[in-house]
Amino acid sequence: MKIIKISIVALLFAFTSCGGGEKKEAETKDTATAKTETTATPGEANITINVTGNSMADMAYDPMSFTVKAGDKVKLTLINQNAAEGMLHNWVLVKLGTGQEVATAAIAAGTAKNYIPENPNIIAASGLAKPKETVTLDFTAPAAGSYNYICTYPGHFPSMIGKLIVE
Repeated sequence: MKIIKISIVALLFAFTSCGGGEKKEAETKDTATAKTETTATPGEANITINVTGNSMADMAYDPMSFTVKAGDKVKLTLINQNAAEGMLHNWVLVKLGTGQEVATAAIAAGTAKNYIPENPNIIAASGLAKPKETVTLDFTAPAAGSYNYICTYPGHFPSMIGKLIVE
C-alpha cells in the first residue's frame, strides 16, 4: 500500500510541476485580449479598444484581439489616447487577408470619407478619432470565423492590425 501511495504522490507532483506552467502561460497570453463586457441582455457585447503610442513607430491597438459570438450586437468604443497632433485613427473590420487592399483604397477615399473606401471586404467601420477623442460604433458580429481590424489612415496599416475572432 505504501508503494501505491508513493506512486500516486509522485504522479501528482510530476503532473503539477510539468504541465501546470504551460497552461498558465497560455492563460496569461489570453488575458491580452479585450475584456468583453457582456451586458445583461444575451447577444450583446461592449468592447473598448485603446489606441496607444504617440509616433508611427509605437502606435498600436490595445488589445490586439478579442472574441465575440456570431450575431452579437457589438458596441465598440475606440479611444485615441495619442497626444500627438495629427495622429488620427479609425477601426475598420475587414475580411481576413484583405487589409492591404482596403488600406490602399482608403487613400483615395480621403478625409471626407474618414479614409473608408467603398469596398465589399469592409464589414464595419468607425469614424476618425482625433487625439484624445473617443468614437463609438455599433455593428452586428459576422458569421463565425477570423477577421482583421485595421486603421486605414494613410501609413498606419500594417502597423495597426488586430484580430476579431467570432465564435
